[in-house]
Amino acid sequence: MHRVVYMSFGRRASRRGFAVGSELKVKFPTLEARANRYLPVITTVAATFLYAFATLAVLQAWNIESFSWVGSNFGRRMVGGAFSIGCVLLVALVLWEIFSSAIERYLSGVDGRGMQVARSARARTLLPLLRTSVLVIILVFVALIVLSELGLDIAPLLAGAGVVGLAIGFGSQALVKDVITGLFILIEDTLAVGDVVDVGKGHVGVVEAISIRTIRLRDNAGAVHSVPFSEVSSVTNLTKDYAYYISNVAVSYSEDADRVAAVLREVAGELMRDAAFRPFILEPLEVVGIDKMTELGVTIQSRIKTLPRKQWAVGREFTRRMKQAFDRNGVEMPYAVKPRYLEELAERPPVEGQPSEAKDVGPRKVKSA
Repeated sequence: MHRVVYMSFGRRASRRGFAVGSELKVKFPTLEARANRYLPVITTVAATFLYAFATLAVLQAWNIESFSWVGSNFGRRMVGGAFSIGCVLLVALVLWEIFSSAIERYLSGVDGRGMQVARSARARTLLPLLRTSVLVIILVFVALIVLSELGLDIAPLLAGAGVVGLAIGFGSQALVKDVITGLFILIEDTLAVGDVVDVGKGHVGVVEAISIRTIRLRDNAGAVHSVPFSEVSSVTNLTKDYAYYISNVAVSYSEDADRVAAVLREVAGELMRDAAFRPFILEPLEVVGIDKMTELGVTIQSRIKTLPRKQWAVGREFTRRMKQAFDRNGVEMPYAVKPRYLEELAERPPVEGQPSEAKDVGPRKVKSA
């Protein structure tokens, strides 16, 4: 009767799940979900043990020596092996949960005001990889110990694994190169998830995921590129710590460069006063000066320091307002073909000694053969 009550209580507890306090849930957001994963397993194992023990007890009450096998060599070996395997699984599970919870608490930590602490992109990239590596190591050790407790000789397995690993190392040099290159890139904090990078060969995009072997990028068109680390010859990080929007604007030779620079500063000042863009701009506009002089005009270079990944939005708005400011202030920009070129040519007086070009301005009629 008592066993039935205990089993029904266990089933109800398994269905209701494991609940944690609000403070503990803030520190460990996934603790309750992880604990509830183990409840069905625990209740199943406990139910199996209780039913088996109850069956043996009933048989023993009927004068059937059901517990006699426990005193034999096979029974002692079986009970001892089961106990050892259970202890190994329990210790491995505890170690994994402690390690995983520590990483989770660090990544989702909160300050005294209850606000989440922003962790570096390097930590958000490396710690999940470290957690996966530790899980693989724990699984390998547990599997070897369990096989050893079951009576299997693991020495040939270890020797065979060494030979297989050596063969894989020689036959998969590109894979080994991917892993080693990826480790150095991650350790040196060259890129992280969320960065916009150019890894060469036309692969430019946002880093969506980093594995031990590849980088997954998503470009502006939405296409996903999986680039092995061995093919990464150089990394250009476009969003590391901060960014610049570079503006190269060409004006006519008749324009005063200082006047154009003043107009650019005025446009940048208006942009910084805009509440929608002010949080993205780190420093006022810097007018570098005249960058080059071509047959079309003078190129004046300026730049705005922004937050990472915000330089494009700031740059588009700056260019739009700059065009409007140039129209208001009459700043002339050069262009190769003027729209009213033919009309201006017709209005010019003819030069002495040369035929007038105004006569040939209009469209010519071609006579049919």
